[in-house]
Amino acid sequence: MMIATVTTTTTTTVTTAASTTLAAGLGLLATLVLIALLVSKELAGAGVESSGSARTVTLSQAIDRVLNVAIVPLLFVFGAIVIVKVLEVLL
Repeated sequence: MMIATVTTTTTTTVTTAASTTLAAGLGLLATLVLIALLVSKELAGAGVESSGSARTVTLSQAIDRVLNVAIVPLLFVFGAIVIVKVLEVLL
């Protein structure tokens, strides 16, 4: 009976450590991707010219708009990461 308890405890500890490491790695990856996308959006936005015609869409404007599709969800993920880290410190 003692061996089963030790094995169960060891398995639980390893699984918890692995999931914590995986979650931290994914959080770091999401943050780095968000930073890269924000830099790309800023560079694309800098290339947008102020033209009088609103119907003409340049490549820079298109890239600037398309990057929002990835940036907005990653901002929510980043916010969740920040909230979880703050709660870890407080509790």
